[in-house]
Amino acid sequence: MAHRGKNWNCDGDHCTDPYSEVRVYPLGSGGNLILCQSCAAHENAFRYQRGKDTGRQQDWPQVNWFECKVHGR
Repeated sequence: MAHRGKNWNCDGDHCTDPYSEVRVYPLGSGGNLILCQSCAAHENAFRYQRGKDTGRQQDWPQVNWFECKVHGR
């Protein structure tokens, strides 16, 4: 079954609006994800929890959505 809210320009799976803006979410070491705001929030929550679980928060930084570059501009 298709995900009705899926933004096909987004690399994530937690989209809520198929037409939302996507931005470049840097992963470090030159890697990036293209994410909508909902998926970026989900990624930040994952990275926060992962850093807490491993005790290495510095290896799992969160990224401010408003500081990410708009994809395609």
